[in-house]
Amino acid sequence: MATTGDSLRKIIAVTGGSGRLGQYVVKQLMHTFDVKVLDLKRPPQDLPYAEVDVLDLAALRRELAGVDAVIHLAAIDFDLQASPEAYIHVNVLGTWNVLQAAHELGIRRVVLCSSVSACGLSEANPAFAPDYLPIDEAHARYPVQAYSVSKLIMEEIAQSFVRRGDIEVLCLRPMMVLIPENIQPTVARAADIDTRWLFYYISPEDCARAFECALTARDVKFGVFFITAEDSCRDEPTLVWLQRALGKLPEIRDKQRFEKNPYASVFDGSQAREVLGFTPTSNWREITLTRR
Repeated sequence: MATTGDSLRKIIAVTGGSGRLGQYVVKQLMHTFDVKVLDLKRPPQDLPYAEVDVLDLAALRRELAGVDAVIHLAAIDFDLQASPEAYIHVNVLGTWNVLQAAHELGIRRVVLCSSVSACGLSEANPAFAPDYLPIDEAHARYPVQAYSVSKLIMEEIAQSFVRRGDIEVLCLRPMMVLIPENIQPTVARAADIDTRWLFYYISPEDCARAFECALTARDVKFGVFFITAEDSCRDEPTLVWLQRALGKLPEIRDKQRFEKNPYASVFDGSQAREVLGFTPTSNWREITLTRR
């Protein structure tokens, strides 16, 4: 434990804490925890930092010694358009190394950044329309792209470590993280009435809070959680544009959801709310209104 002032604060290591999402997560955690960033570059915040490649297991063993929990964000993001083998190599082996080091060091909780892509529906493949709405974590998974496959494998690796005992691993599946530079391209995408994309999102501030909730959630050893805004990021009723995109609507298991909020997300965030205590605060129409 680390001493800060007169209180004891847990030390949280954040791999990839200097990245686009990592900076938001670190900023959120700094209010409550002592944060240590493991990354290939320094974070903008003035805090403990170690230059670490997650492919270097020995470095992870060294730098994770003495921390209380880990948030694992370091990975090759889909937006980088890397080679298929790079996604598998870095994302999968990096996750294995982080969990292996944490397990050896007796670190009780690790929170992994998976992705909505793990279910495969994010690819908007015509052959893989949603089986039902809203889409929950029990939905069948159809990943094809290497990035999506890497995220699904990460979740399987996490569960394998939990089976060993003495470690808890929670896997968060954020939607598209709506960092400022993503807003205008998303608005432009919505202008294409024929797009098959499912218009899911989460604000970076909400996503950061979700990771904090996963750190502190009790009575859960393993889980996979969609981290989603309650609405979609398209200024048109969800079932209207979805029927146009898919040709027909899938089974709707919660009709009241879309009656109560016509703009509701196609992804269900109730498991994160019920188990982690996470409730999103963003609203797409308010976000875009501030940019007009």
